[in-house]
Amino acid sequence: MQQPPVSHSTSLHTRIIGVTVGDPAGIGPEVSLRAFVHPSMLSECSILLFGDLELLRSQARNLGLPFDYEGIPVQLLSGKRPLAHRGVVHVDAGRALIEPGKGSKASGEAAARAVIACARACMNGSLDAMVTAPLNKTFLRAAGYPFPGHTEFLAHLSGAEDVAMAFLSERLKVVLVTIHVALRTAIDQITPEAILCKLRIILNEFPRLGLACSRIGVAGINPHAGESGLLGDDERERVEPALDEARRLWPRVHIAGPLPADTLCYRAAQGEFDVVLAHFHDQGLAPIKMIGFGEAVNVTLGLPFIRTSVDHGTAYEIAGKGMARPDGMLTAIRWALRLQRP
Repeated sequence: MQQPPVSHSTSLHTRIIGVTVGDPAGIGPEVSLRAFVHPSMLSECSILLFGDLELLRSQARNLGLPFDYEGIPVQLLSGKRPLAHRGVVHVDAGRALIEPGKGSKASGEAAARAVIACARACMNGSLDAMVTAPLNKTFLRAAGYPFPGHTEFLAHLSGAEDVAMAFLSERLKVVLVTIHVALRTAIDQITPEAILCKLRIILNEFPRLGLACSRIGVAGINPHAGESGLLGDDERERVEPALDEARRLWPRVHIAGPLPADTLCYRAAQGEFDVVLAHFHDQGLAPIKMIGFGEAVNVTLGLPFIRTSVDHGTAYEIAGKGMARPDGMLTAIRWALRLQRP
């Protein structure tokens, strides 16, 4: 699998990446531990795992992996200071309640607490970026955190008003207008204001992250982008007003659309567009995951810090069996390094 290049604008050894191990009953701890013994990760950056120290030690022992991580109390994370090259910021998971392959309220609570600690460390300057292993939305909610995913959770923690979910790969980059909502709800949320907001985020955030955005392809909502109204008026009523205003605001940017979604991502992957704006979750994410599952990375745009994530879930069915591959985690870490702002 081709990995994205790492920027060398800053000394790699000075950068500190925080990695939340996700739901401890899922594969997050395993893919994290496997990633950090990969030869390409041995000298690229300093990494702090956010999770239960003894649970991680036990998993490493079961996997036959070395565990040379220094335990770091969360209280030490207050601004830039020399830290261990490899460390674990201990977030107690209540180990007696965690069983591999069986998500629970306890595993949801542990995942949430790790996210909170890592986000706070990013905001106080202790970390240069945040990488997240997967959590389970059902058990996150069972633990009392009413967020449908990391994106909304991190927006709440950071106070960011406008955020967007992006999936990035070398061949295709996709940003979503709506995220984790039912399709019936998504249609109501796709408004000219929402579309314009996401375009503004793209045009503000992509240049800061060193990503091209001079050619944006915007999907239609209905099949064939509505066929001039034969298949619905959503394009005329929702998409076109937003694009007209966007072209007025950013006259030097080529903003094409609304375009048929069934071919748009193919056209972008062939080099016609720098980024695709899709309207709902599966419209944008099915194509990018088909092109290269494990090669794409989830990035939250609009946060006051860089956050990337793997493009897979908790995979409870293989948790604790030593079968999980670290490809997605390696990709997420490399993109976190690449997207470092000057």
